[in-house]
Amino acid sequence: MKNKIILVQPTMGISGELACHIPLSLLYVASGLTKNKFKVIIMDNRLYPDSWRQKLLDYLDNNTLFVGITVMSGSPIANAIEVSKLVKNTGPIPVVWGGAHPTVRPEQILIKNFVDFTISGSGVNSSIKLAESLSKSIINPEEFKDIAGLGYKHNGEIICNKIYKGFEHVPYTDMPYYLIEDFSKYRQIGSTERIFPIYSAYGCPYNCAFCVSPSLYRDFKYKWVPLPAKEIVDHIEYLKKNYGATEIYFYDDDSFVNLDHIHSIIKEVRNRTLKIKMSFRGARVNEVLKMDKEYLHELAEAGTHILHIGIESGSQRILDLFNKGIKVEDIFQMNRRLSENKKIISGYNWIIGTPTETLQNIKETTNVIIKLIDHNPRCIIFPPNKFRPLPGTDLFILAIQHGYKEPATLEEWIYEELEGDKSQVWYTSEIEKMIKMLQVTSYFIDNKQVLLLKKHSFKNMLIKLLFMLYRPVARFRFKYGITGALIEYPIFQFFVSRYRK
Repeated sequence: MKNKIILVQPTMGISGELACHIPLSLLYVASGLTKNKFKVIIMDNRLYPDSWRQKLLDYLDNNTLFVGITVMSGSPIANAIEVSKLVKNTGPIPVVWGGAHPTVRPEQILIKNFVDFTISGSGVNSSIKLAESLSKSIINPEEFKDIAGLGYKHNGEIICNKIYKGFEHVPYTDMPYYLIEDFSKYRQIGSTERIFPIYSAYGCPYNCAFCVSPSLYRDFKYKWVPLPAKEIVDHIEYLKKNYGATEIYFYDDDSFVNLDHIHSIIKEVRNRTLKIKMSFRGARVNEVLKMDKEYLHELAEAGTHILHIGIESGSQRILDLFNKGIKVEDIFQMNRRLSENKKIISGYNWIIGTPTETLQNIKETTNVIIKLIDHNPRCIIFPPNKFRPLPGTDLFILAIQHGYKEPATLEEWIYEELEGDKSQVWYTSEIEKMIKMLQVTSYFIDNKQVLLLKKHSFKNMLIKLLFMLYRPVARFRFKYGITGALIEYPIFQFFVSRYRK
């Protein structure tokens, strides 16, 4: 009986260069498979972008049950296609795609002859059931119809089952961390920490118009599920003791829906006198405003390093369009509160290029950003993400109304990049120039090089030198909206295109 399963993390474009954490989604899938006696290999193409082909060929053999690939929209699709075609060229080994993109467009993927199955939504239990079905001496396609979220082909027809309506929790004791080949290869630009991503909560109860979560979680009984503090801190302690973790990065969509949830975690961390850094990917302006000075002090003393906060826009009209439920003044109030804490770095996320957004709206955002930096030197501005219409979101409908044509093929989705060069039909020439300028200059307008580049290396020394030389130009362009003679943009796109392969 075949029992080897190869799980692949594709290359991720430029985002995979800035932050390359262990492939948590693959560990979740592998947990159930290993418990059911399947032999699992995790292959992370981000670690060897130039040699993954030979590595994959070395793994493939007659005992391979299937190859599973986790696929996000954008540039990861290109590498996922390469992997799939290589597998198919070696023989009739099933290829399974899971993750974000198969969740929203499984039919478009299953048209391809190099993909046999897709899994939409959470795939822990569905992967087990699929593996059990494929491992039988006689495969019965009738069994496929009972596997949640499975997409497959039968008698020339594409069939997509309904997804599982809930979150699949995997206890940390079941996580097969031993499958990670070399923890030292995972990195975050400028950091000397050994960073491990984990979840403290699943889901998000909010209804942001640009986000797929509201449609994905619409029929879930609970849209936000926090995990017990003891289990989370046990997990942290386990990673620190067994794998040398020095920083925990909470991958939650939103960690602070209930402030008591994180407070109970940091209290448990303090009670155990654990020395660990912590960073949070999911926080909102309205949630930070509920944190008093003492709460932020306790967060800092427990080891909190960075709070990632989705502000998205400095224009009240666009904030309302996004359904963020905040006022521009709330942003300034939150920033002032965070500036009083000298240990926590606040990282602010943005979206630009939305349908109906005007040049004036974008300038309102840049004005807010400059004020935030001036008031809080410990805040960092993440480069604004170009709005990407995602099926199932409210703004996808708005984009269609303004002339957006959804990619007609799987290959066209490769260019739906947050930092790509694709122009949308509603961009005016002035807006397009402004977006290009902001994509480049936003890397240099704050104190990233001081706050984040802690690792001493020749590469980081060059980056700091570039910051020092270009920062005055970047600040001037950004503050006053100077888009002319933008010779920096082709250089920027050259580096982005390198990581799109």
